Amino acid sequence: MKSIAEKTIKKYLPSLGVQGKLLKLKNLPALYQGMYDFEELDIHEKAYLVIKVKDKTLGPKDFKKHSRVFKESLDYPQIWYLKELHFNKVQRMIQNELNFIIEDKQVHLPSVNISIKHEVGKIKVVTQLSRLSVNMLIREILKGDLSGKNKVELAELFQTTKMTAGRAIEPLLANELCEESNVGVFKKIHFRERTELWAYLKENVDSPVKEVIYFDKVPKALPLSGISALSKQTLLAEDEIPTFASDKRAFNKRFANTVSVLEEFAKARIELWDRPTTLQENDCINVIDIYLVLKEVSDERVQIELEGLLNKFNLEI
Repeated sequence: MKSIAEKTIKKYLPSLGVQGKLLKLKNLPALYQGMYDFEELDIHEKAYLVIKVKDKTLGPKDFKKHSRVFKESLDYPQIWYLKELHFNKVQRMIQNELNFIIEDKQVHLPSVNISIKHEVGKIKVVTQLSRLSVNMLIREILKGDLSGKNKVELAELFQTTKMTAGRAIEPLLANELCEESNVGVFKKIHFRERTELWAYLKENVDSPVKEVIYFDKVPKALPLSGISALSKQTLLAEDEIPTFASDKRAFNKRFANTVSVLEEFAKARIELWDRPTTLQENDCINVIDIYLVLKEVSDERVQIELEGLLNKFNLEI
């Protein structure tokens, strides 16, 4: 007979190798016997302890405390199985990187890089690259210094939280752009070859520009973008109006009281991006972002200079 956890996982992931059986933990205090039932579940031949929650009032704080007791009885990675769980508690489970299954609704197993949920009759797998995912991909192509780092190190490098870094890694894993390996208590990221990453980016990553506005003065501390960035690094002539780039969220905070003008009265063109600029150099956006911003420009002169600039970085269009 299949375990409850096995049935749920196979419903969403029929190709995943799982096998479960009922289990009784030894020397467990009577208090916990009324709160939980237990199963052993093998995922790809690795054993997990499935903890079926019977008390609906319990939440992440209780699970964290009780997990230590269960670990003393059986030192297996743990998966929490629940009939239902409030949205806020679900978010805390995710933040704490706990493996959990909500019956007929969600399977979140970060230890095997799986996170799916039932939504409007569909199973949704996170594959679209986030803002941070794209910047990680760009950095690995240009600098190659992310492989071998764990989530904590990535969070520090990109000045974000461990949770946000983990979420950025998920679609990179789902698209097979990198893989994780266990090293001690940490999971380390290892990216694929540079040529594979570049090929994926060219095919799947679009321009970050979501809106263009005009100012009657040149903004300070914003990097050059578009034609302005390309002309600074090649023989291409600069536009009459210089172009700058900014993350739209940051721009709206920083220039909240600034009023835009018509293009004919402008002294600066501002591209508002859907993600932060990264790896700025010589007051310009990086070469890959220059490519993403200008790849659809039909001017042959622009494309010739763009190709030449990319070749300097061993990147082929």
